[in-house]
Amino acid sequence: MTLAERPLAGWRVLITRPAEQIAPFADALSAAGAVPISYSTITLAPPDSWEPFDQALGESRGYAWAVFTSPSAVRFTLARAGVAPFKAIKLAAVGTETARALTSSGLTPDVVPPDDDQRQEGLVQALAALGAGTRVLFPQTVGGRELLKDRLVAQGCEVDLVPVSRTVALKPAAPPPSFDVATFASPSALRAFVAAWGIGALAGKVIAAIGPTTAAAAAEAHLTVDVMPARPSIPTLIEALIAYRAALG
Repeated sequence: MTLAERPLAGWRVLITRPAEQIAPFADALSAAGAVPISYSTITLAPPDSWEPFDQALGESRGYAWAVFTSPSAVRFTLARAGVAPFKAIKLAAVGTETARALTSSGLTPDVVPPDDDQRQEGLVQALAALGAGTRVLFPQTVGGRELLKDRLVAQGCEVDLVPVSRTVALKPAAPPPSFDVATFASPSALRAFVAAWGIGALAGKVIAAIGPTTAAAAAEAHLTVDVMPARPSIPTLIEALIAYRAALG
């Protein structure tokens, strides 16, 4: 198949993820014929203080589980603590990308929700059997969703939610170059783009959201999402872009 025959041939696709997360997405877009445009609107940084996290691990609280809801949570957690504290407890990952981050570090997730529900709601269902008194460590980005914590606490678990990273909005010095599609893999990336350039910068563009949480943030900004995969992952997002392009004729 020539480049011109690939399903996304010629489409200029804006990638707003943090810089360290762009390469796999850009490579997959290029393989489909698209022209990826790296344009990070957010970056991830360590939390203002590691004290809550260090105390949680240092006080031997007897965790039975650790739950991870993003690859970045895995990365920051293991960079701070190493893998040793997590060898003897069970691990839950919200989806395939987060599970891959664990396995690439030598850890094996015990629970991953089914492909069609890889979000906190799916993880709640996957952990529904956890009994009262189960101690759970939940490393998370500051300001992240707390639905999982709230549901686990409601079923009697003892959950320590500790910050391991924070999202920092970026405002690039110049507007993005010409593009056909804007992709957003988190609510924070979308909000940062809109804060920098307004919704007018997306007028007439295809807007793609990785999942329902990001799509909800788009709706709050009075934007219409054109493309959203059935489950939130980069491969399924690209599949959804291909299907959308094909439907255009």
